[in-house]
Amino acid sequence: MSEERENQLPACQKCRLRKVKCDRQAPKCTNCAKGSVACIVVDPITGKQYARDYIRQLEEKERDLTQRLGALDDAGVVTPVSTERSDGSHPTPAGHEAAASSGTQSGFVGDGSGLGFLQNILSDTKWQHHRAQILEQLKKRPRIVRHRLVAYALPPIVQARQLFDNYFAGFHVHHAILLRSEMLDVFNRVYSVPPSLGRPSAQDNFRLFMLFAISDTTRHRGCQSASQSAEHPYGYYLAAESYLANIPLIKGLDAIQNLLLIARFGMYHRIGASIWEISHLCMRQCIELGLHLNAYGNPDPLKEQHQRRVFWECYVHDRYSSGILGRPFALLESEISMPLPIDADDETIITSGTNVLDTVPTVTRVHPSEVSINLFCIKLRRLSSRVHTAFYTSRKSPSSGTADGTRTPAFRSIGNVYSSFSQFDSELHAIRASAPVFSGPRCLYERSEWHDFMYEKDRLLLARGAMHNVPARQFSGASILKEILRTCYMSATRTIELYANLRSKDAITWTRSYFQVIFTAGLTVIYCVILDVLNDNHGLSATHTDPLRTLHICSSLLDFFKDKMPDAGSFATVFNVIKEEFVKDRFAHLLPSSANVTGAPTSQHRQQLSGHLSNQEVPPSHSVNANPLHSGIASVDGHYLPSVDEQQQQTTADAMSLRDFSDITTAQFSQELAIGLTDDIMNQLESGLGEYVWGSLNPEMNCWNLLGYE
Repeated sequence: MSEERENQLPACQKCRLRKVKCDRQAPKCTNCAKGSVACIVVDPITGKQYARDYIRQLEEKERDLTQRLGALDDAGVVTPVSTERSDGSHPTPAGHEAAASSGTQSGFVGDGSGLGFLQNILSDTKWQHHRAQILEQLKKRPRIVRHRLVAYALPPIVQARQLFDNYFAGFHVHHAILLRSEMLDVFNRVYSVPPSLGRPSAQDNFRLFMLFAISDTTRHRGCQSASQSAEHPYGYYLAAESYLANIPLIKGLDAIQNLLLIARFGMYHRIGASIWEISHLCMRQCIELGLHLNAYGNPDPLKEQHQRRVFWECYVHDRYSSGILGRPFALLESEISMPLPIDADDETIITSGTNVLDTVPTVTRVHPSEVSINLFCIKLRRLSSRVHTAFYTSRKSPSSGTADGTRTPAFRSIGNVYSSFSQFDSELHAIRASAPVFSGPRCLYERSEWHDFMYEKDRLLLARGAMHNVPARQFSGASILKEILRTCYMSATRTIELYANLRSKDAITWTRSYFQVIFTAGLTVIYCVILDVLNDNHGLSATHTDPLRTLHICSSLLDFFKDKMPDAGSFATVFNVIKEEFVKDRFAHLLPSSANVTGAPTSQHRQQLSGHLSNQEVPPSHSVNANPLHSGIASVDGHYLPSVDEQQQQTTADAMSLRDFSDITTAQFSQELAIGLTDDIMNQLESGLGEYVWGSLNPEMNCWNLLGYE
């Protein structure tokens, strides 16, 4: 009985408004039948309206298909492995919660996975002959070198000073977690001989070892590329780990900083814990302390500035990781009243002589402070969070819903989508224009190319979100759609080119997060070309051979990632299979003479690129704002239900597809998804990539062995 009640549809809209009992009968409840009106049920999550009779028809169809499937099983017919989906007890901001079958762990698909594109690209039957090749690659366990390290002792003071300075000249510019003055005191206490400044505490040793571990990461990678021996930074992390039992990890600003340092190191190396869970623990403590309300006492200006920096670092980390994994944000935007840090150096705040932080003189764009880059990244993250809420959740707060408390869809027409897209695009451009300018960049984060890289990734998030929300069966406004599609293509191309350019200059390192961004951008380029974005060059300075060069660069980058991170090999293999088939299908007439085509990548060019990509000696470069990219433009969702208005035009239960626009020539995708390749493998890929990037995937578990191989 409880199961029936759980699966029962809610009361219809008419009964809810009149506050009378609804018997929930199909095709109409008694009250609607008496009034000769449509019996409409409102989805409490999305706010969409459905006819009860239409839902009954779908339930009958489901029962029929289930019976047919059972008959096939009884007859001994082998059927593809199915992947169940459930909504879970908590709504997620985006994506779908992956299957949670026996013996497996739940996975989440977020905006950043980018693999929703695969459901469209691989939906055509022509991809099926690659099934065996892809499965063969995916079932291979990567050979990951496991370093048998021991905790390091404190390095000599000269080396320690170099690591200290490198941290504050590089990593600190982007992630202003620690106060330089406090860490200088810690350094002096630890290296004081004799200990005239007092014996260093466990907290002192932990902080300093974590600083060394983060700072030493890129030095170690630079030595690897140059084939030089170098101590692995994990030894510093192990040394810091030995103090965990004696330092605060809950309750207090020190505890939050300790957790943030662990999470940031986890962006470079596996630490045996989910860094998303660490980020949520940080945000929960911020809420308990009232940091989101700026209610943590009445400190002096420098302490208040530090509290702001710590809170917004937690915010950035939470928004990014939650968006990629498709998990709920820890805190609503409307519940945050903590101001941003002011754009001023710590020394300026100390010497200002004021007791009110916001009265301290701030810097200009051309004379930046030590937190100017950090502020730039926070502003980008706040905007991308709004984009996420507007375009990827499709939900509003109950207060903004209808009179009966139900929620309504965010967008009702292509005009609404374009208006929001244009507004966000203008704000994003304004943030990029306000980025600080450095005449002599000392690290990656001070380079204008990196600012462009951040801008293009966020613009790609915006364009994909807009495409995803174009209402189904909209035959008007195709010129608007083309404009958004061009933006999508250009941003994806620029993202790949900018990262490749920074790699060729040894200015950026590799991380799982960067791998995901490049993988997604490559799929975006393929998808946009499939939609014939190059056929209308209005506002798009691109030739028909430009995608070839971009995709070859992307493939080289993914192979580079695969070499540095063997566990990324499965994803790189899938991309290369898709790319080669796409090039063969779309550019077959160019392949014999491709070496002579202007701009087409030659083997010599690829070798040069590979040579560039094998070198590096750079400052810390992980971008927490490497913005999440939505898991699919108009991705096909097998659970899509048309609203009442759409039912008049829709004759099948197909999901929204860009081929519905009559004046856009698209590839002829099959109407039904290829069950084995898309539904089974792609769900695992989507879950696996997000979990892989954010450390929630058990490194001992082969996520590919959940599939049934032929």
